[in-house]
Amino acid sequence: MDSKLTRRSFVAGTAVAGAACAVIAPVTAQAQDGAAQVATADTKWSFEVASDPIAEDQITETKSADVIVVGCGMSGMVTAVSAAEGGLSVIIVSASEAAVSRGGSNNAVYSKVMEEMGLPKVDADWYRTQYMVNNGNFKPGFWYKHYNNSEEAMNWLIDKATAAGLKVTVESGAEYAPDDIMYTPAGAHSFYADDSELDGTVGTGEPHIANELARLLTEDLGVEIDFQTKALQLVRGDDNATGRVTAVIAQDKDGSYIKYEGSKAIVMATGDFTHNRDMMARFAPEVMGLCNFDSEVNYDAGLMTNGIYDGEGQQMELWVGAAWQQTPNAIMLGRPNLPADNPYTSHTGLMVDKNGQRFMNEDVLGGVACATIMHLPENTCYCIWSSNRAADGGPWGKPNYVHGEYFASEAEFIETWDNDSYGYGIVKADTIEELVAQLGLPEATVDTVNHYNELCTAGQDTDFYKSPEKLIGITDGPFYGCSYKPMLLVVLGGTRTNIDLQALDANDEPIPGLFNVGTMIGDFYSGVYTFAMEGMNYGAACITLPYLLGRDLAAGKFDE
Repeated sequence: MDSKLTRRSFVAGTAVAGAACAVIAPVTAQAQDGAAQVATADTKWSFEVASDPIAEDQITETKSADVIVVGCGMSGMVTAVSAAEGGLSVIIVSASEAAVSRGGSNNAVYSKVMEEMGLPKVDADWYRTQYMVNNGNFKPGFWYKHYNNSEEAMNWLIDKATAAGLKVTVESGAEYAPDDIMYTPAGAHSFYADDSELDGTVGTGEPHIANELARLLTEDLGVEIDFQTKALQLVRGDDNATGRVTAVIAQDKDGSYIKYEGSKAIVMATGDFTHNRDMMARFAPEVMGLCNFDSEVNYDAGLMTNGIYDGEGQQMELWVGAAWQQTPNAIMLGRPNLPADNPYTSHTGLMVDKNGQRFMNEDVLGGVACATIMHLPENTCYCIWSSNRAADGGPWGKPNYVHGEYFASEAEFIETWDNDSYGYGIVKADTIEELVAQLGLPEATVDTVNHYNELCTAGQDTDFYKSPEKLIGITDGPFYGCSYKPMLLVVLGGTRTNIDLQALDANDEPIPGLFNVGTMIGDFYSGVYTFAMEGMNYGAACITLPYLLGRDLAAGKFDE
C-alpha cells in the first residue's frame, strides 16, 4: 500500500456499509505477479468494498441460538462441542456439504497417548527458541495459553475419539538432537480407525475425528448444522459499525436468506483467503504465483493446495469494523521431502538452482527449505543424489509414520525412487552427465556435483556448513534427481484477535459478540508457519483455543 495509507485509515476504508461503493480497484498484471497493488484515495481493494446490505424484507427465516458458528471445520466444531457441553444452544452454518478437515497433525505438549508411548512433555523453555525465530513479532500469549491447556484439550478429544472406536498415535518428528537448532519435540497427534492406516497415512486421518464430532453434535448434543448455507454478512448494531455483532445473514442452496442470531457469540471459522486474488496481492504477494485463482471454490475440499477459500469471513469482519492483524500473515508451504530423512526435513542431499549452483545448507526442516526455494527463479530447486544414499543416509522414514517407525530395508527405499512411488517426477540415469541433461540443467552442474563430492570426502562443508553426517557423496550409480516447487497449503491469519479469540478493531478494542477460531486467528504467527512445532495450527488454533472459547462462552465470561 501507499506509505501514506495507515493501518487505521485502511481499516476505516473497509468498514463500508450501506450503499455499494462504485469502484473496485483492479488487480494489475504486476500485482498478479506478486507485487503489492498501490491504493489511492479513489480506489479500494475489492475486499474493502462491502456488499449491499441484505434488507430485512429479503430474509425468509430467522434462527436463534446462544452461539452461532460459521464454518464446519475442526475449529468450528470443537468450539461448538465445547459450548454445547457447557449447556449452550448452538447452530453451525456452513457452505460445505459435510464436515471438513484438512491435514491431520494435532499438536499438544503432552497427553495420555504421549504418556503411554513414553514420550516426554515438551519443555516450556523450548518455546523461547520459537519466540526468537519469530522475532517476537506475534502474540506469545497464544502459544503459552496453548502450552498450559493443550494437554487438557487433547485428552478431551482423545476421549471422544476412543469412545467412537478410533485410535490415536503420535507422529514421528524430525530426528534432531535436543541441542540442535532444528530440534522439534514429538507432539503431533493423529487419528486412525484401523492399523492398516498406519502404513503411510498417519497425519491424514483428520476426517475420522471430524466426522465423529459432526455426529456427536447432531445426534448427542442436539446441535443444528445447516450445510450448503453460505454466510454473507454480519449484523452489528444499527449502523453495522458500532455496538455488538448480533447475527450473521446467510443464503441457503435454494437462494433463500436466513438470519442467524447469536445472543452470546458469532464465531467465525471460515478458513483462509488463498483463493482471493486481491487479498493475496495485499497480504501475501510473494506466493501469488503458487495460487490457482481460476478454479471454483470447493468448500468440501480436504487436503488441497494452491488456493482454498475466498476469505469471505475476513471480509465480513472488515466490513463491520474489525482491523487487519498487525503482523505479516504466515505462509504455510508444502515441504520438499524427497528423499528426506523423514517428512519434516528437506532433501538433505545436494540441492541446486536452475543454473546448477548450490544455494543453501540443505540440512533444515522442510518449511525452512521451502521459504528459501521461494527466492529462486521460478520458485524451483533440483535435488540430486545417488543409490549409495540409501545405505549411507537414513534411517529412512515413510512420508507419514508413527513415532519411532522407519523403513527396515534400504532396498525398499531405493524401490520408491526407481518407481517414483510418491509421484515426485524422479528421473534416473547411469551417469551424472546424463542425469543433469534429463533435469534440463546446464553442464556446469557437473562441476557443482564434483565440488560437493570433494566436500563430502573432506567431511567438512566449507561453503554452507552442513552437518558432517549429512555429507553423503553422489558417487555410486544409478543417479537420481527431481525438480521441486513448494506448494502453498494455506495463509494463516486475518483480523486482529486477542488471546480470548475476540476480534479487535483498529484501537485493539474487542468487537462485542465477534470471535475468530482456526486459521482466521490474527497475530498468531508472523511471516511463516512455525518451523519446528509439528501440528501447531491444528493443535492450538483449531483444538486448544476453540475448546477454551466454548468453555468460556458457557461460563458467561463475555456476557455484558
